[in-house]
Amino acid sequence: MISEIREQPKAVERTIESAVDEIRSAASLLDDRFVYTTGSGSSYHASLVLHRLLMKVSNLKSTSIPSSELPEWLPPEIKNSALVAFSQSGESKDVLVAVDHFRRVSRDGVVVSITNTPRSTLARVSDDVILTRAGEERAVAATKSYTTQLVVSFMLALRIAEQRGIVLDELVSELSIISKKMEKTIDLSFDLMEDIAKEIREVPFGFILGKGPNYPTALEGALKLRETANLHYVGYAAREFLHGPIQLVDRGTPVISLNWVEMKEVVRRVRSFGGRVIRIGVGGEIPIPETRYEFSPLLMVIPLQVLAYNVSLLRGLDPDKPEKLGKVVTE
Repeated sequence: MISEIREQPKAVERTIESAVDEIRSAASLLDDRFVYTTGSGSSYHASLVLHRLLMKVSNLKSTSIPSSELPEWLPPEIKNSALVAFSQSGESKDVLVAVDHFRRVSRDGVVVSITNTPRSTLARVSDDVILTRAGEERAVAATKSYTTQLVVSFMLALRIAEQRGIVLDELVSELSIISKKMEKTIDLSFDLMEDIAKEIREVPFGFILGKGPNYPTALEGALKLRETANLHYVGYAAREFLHGPIQLVDRGTPVISLNWVEMKEVVRRVRSFGGRVIRIGVGGEIPIPETRYEFSPLLMVIPLQVLAYNVSLLRGLDPDKPEKLGKVVTE
């Protein structure tokens, strides 16, 4: 897991350099359609990021549904729609079932897959494929496969926006230097997260709060801590945390706040109940380089990956191979 965390900037660079033609082809299929995005686990969190980008950046109508639920939520007949399916392996049963169901209810629909595995079943049943260039990911917990899914999402949203006449030169420029900022974030995270890991290692539960593009990051970070460290962390949209879950905050309860300056009132409330607030972002306990707001998930997730890795080791666990999990769910 540690090597795969450190490989992320290079994997993102490879993907940006190599996926241009695939992005262009997929974008031409998706433009002017209603786009459903789907995936399971970390891939679902990536699908949420794309869903938001398509609406906020590309000005397309979109929604995201977990793959296992998609057959339960789609209407019986869909027109002028597309499905973007995320899967690292391309063999997840839930994702493949979702694609099959979409085909049956959307006769004129198109399926675009975002996968790390070119000869996978998902790639074969898709109309178009965008490959992430993460390389082999052996740890069960997704790290570099997740961030390469994110960068493909950024590229796809920007390309569709360009097709629609939306000028986003600043975002395009930022994407070209994002891997350097990832390298810096990794170095900062390994320097600073070890002490926080020691502090929270025996606290059985905690929360991660995000907002906007980092609501999915909160979900992903909490999943990492559940998968690798056997701690029950839950991710919430920051203001939603006030609508019930804050009742569980007690003295010392860890509450990790992403882009914390956007949620100062929530942070104040948590502290008033004795919660241990850990702020990630500019000016926080875990600072990260400044980047464009839409791209911040690519940096914000890294300290959470490093934290999960450190806590897992401190608790005597194997972060590469959680005992109850497998890399691909095929049953």
